[in-house]
Amino acid sequence: MVSTRKTLAALFAAGLITSGTAFAGGGINITVDSTSGAVGGTVTIMYDYFADDLDDVGGFQFDLTYDPVALTPTDVSMCGNNAPATHTAACTEPGGAGNGTIRTLLADFAPPTAEIMPTAIADFGQFTFMINQPGTHTLTFTNGTGADVNAMPVPINGNNGTITGNIVGNAGFASVPAPGSTIDFGSIVVGQVVSTDTAIVVSEIGDQQLQVMTPSFGVGTHFASTTVAFDIDDGDPPVDVNLSCQPRARGAQADTVNLNNNSINDPTPQYDLTCAGLSPNIVVAPLVINLNGIIGMANPTDSFTISNAQDGFTSDAMNASLAESGTAEISIIDGLTDGTISIDETDTVTVDCSTAAPGMFTETITFQWDEPNADGGNTPTTQDVTVNCEIINEIAEYVSVPAEGSTLDFGLVLNGSTSAALGIDIGNTNTDAVPNGTLSITGASIAGPDAGVFALVTDPTGDTFANDEDPDGTPDAEVTCSPTDGFSTFTATLTITSNDPDTPHTYPLTCEGESDEGFDSDPPPGSTLDLGFLLPGMDTDGTITMFNTGTTDPIDVDCSLSGDPELTLVSPAFPISIGPGASTDTVINCAVPSPGLFTATLSCNVTGVTGVPIATPSYDIRCTGAAVEVPTLSRFGLIALVMTLMLGGFIAFRLRQS
Repeated sequence: MVSTRKTLAALFAAGLITSGTAFAGGGINITVDSTSGAVGGTVTIMYDYFADDLDDVGGFQFDLTYDPVALTPTDVSMCGNNAPATHTAACTEPGGAGNGTIRTLLADFAPPTAEIMPTAIADFGQFTFMINQPGTHTLTFTNGTGADVNAMPVPINGNNGTITGNIVGNAGFASVPAPGSTIDFGSIVVGQVVSTDTAIVVSEIGDQQLQVMTPSFGVGTHFASTTVAFDIDDGDPPVDVNLSCQPRARGAQADTVNLNNNSINDPTPQYDLTCAGLSPNIVVAPLVINLNGIIGMANPTDSFTISNAQDGFTSDAMNASLAESGTAEISIIDGLTDGTISIDETDTVTVDCSTAAPGMFTETITFQWDEPNADGGNTPTTQDVTVNCEIINEIAEYVSVPAEGSTLDFGLVLNGSTSAALGIDIGNTNTDAVPNGTLSITGASIAGPDAGVFALVTDPTGDTFANDEDPDGTPDAEVTCSPTDGFSTFTATLTITSNDPDTPHTYPLTCEGESDEGFDSDPPPGSTLDLGFLLPGMDTDGTITMFNTGTTDPIDVDCSLSGDPELTLVSPAFPISIGPGASTDTVINCAVPSPGLFTATLSCNVTGVTGVPIATPSYDIRCTGAAVEVPTLSRFGLIALVMTLMLGGFIAFRLRQS
């Protein structure tokens, strides 16, 4: 009977990753060294190998985990630097470089599997790190597995190592908050100051005097400090740094501040600064009012509004007042509530015009309020509203198709496009009043919650219509709709004014945004993503690219992976949003521990901007752990081999005789 040793694949499958009773004897011990060095420099960690010779160790695997913030691997390729010639080391960083794990796999890749000899090898392998931070950082030994030459498990143990970032002999800098942090001063009225004496608390963490320069700002427009350069002797308490924000303009303000110093670990720490400037958000509308009346009839009236809407940066408008200048025929009959226009307050101002005498009359109404300025004071600010009034001795009668009060409904309009125009055909049908008069259109405007979505593309202002002139079939006023999203219903009102005593004439406007959102992927939904065949201990990534086929609105995608744990979802972190025309790669990793088929299912739910599901794609994921078989000689194969060797010897003998 001829015996052979198992292949590397069999060693992996049965020894390195399969649990079971260990081979009698001691086991494997890995000793990880410790070292120290300067912050910003590199250091090398060594590890030694020792095994009980009774174990016949054929291979082993272990991981070292580390803090990627404190340490950065610069060379992991020498993890088997002093391995015997019979064995090969595989040095990897599972999950990618800098992810916090270094893996060492040591095995004989050429059958038959040889024992690791000698059983004790000093400085067996090494890893090189760059030190990013001072202090002591731990390397943790994990995931140890070993096997003998017959693929039986052998216990493996190891100790943790440390790397110390040494700043002895130099000043060290630390702060609360840490460098790179954002310091938010919140919101304050433009020109006013918000300050804190403990915005940054600086400490000396080395063993020399820390010398900190006067805070310096990137822009310096909105932020300042009263702190000047200071020193902290070794062992002295921390020092507070004062910072303040005085926003000099409305809206979000940002800057950076540096605390340059003589430390070895962080000589140029920088911090982000934010604050918001508040001021009134006054809107007066409309700015022109046209009143029309007939002598001896009721005074015509109309209104304008003063609003102070909150948009994230709004403050109260103080010292609000109204002033009139112009004709006595026009008067304010309902004014301001008080002298303050608070946030989200809307005041309505109503005016009328006397019908005592015919004529054209004009008045300017000036609204005044205080606007905060950059120096902390207030600047009086004004907005004028012009009121025009025409009192006539003639009567015109406005008529339209569709009739006034009818809704112009644009229906569904694709987001990002403009609808066809809808129109108003105007006429003058007064036949029963004396005296009769020509109809004059004095104005046309669109107002309401979504006025910006609609556009008056044909303006009838200035058009005149003779008495008994019926609508002629041609629109005199035309409006279009251009929705700004693909899911909202937009509304506004078209108002047309004329010299008809019943002016104004209104038409509600409405349209609904429509989205072309859609989903596709490569490979298509319902497909199988096969990551192929891998030797145990290896891993690979596969990608499913997901697309938003729409051109206007984003889609939300949420996916989860279920199945064998050897298949894991690497990225992205669901749920995610995919913009119009954009795509996202979904990466799935397979780490094969043993021969066999591993499967999982990626199940997804895709919703549009309204939250309604538009697709539920799923994908089958698979990969296969391959076993490498080395055939053994059968009885007949052994006989054939012996006969071949004997024949070769006989031929050699005859040649020597010759």
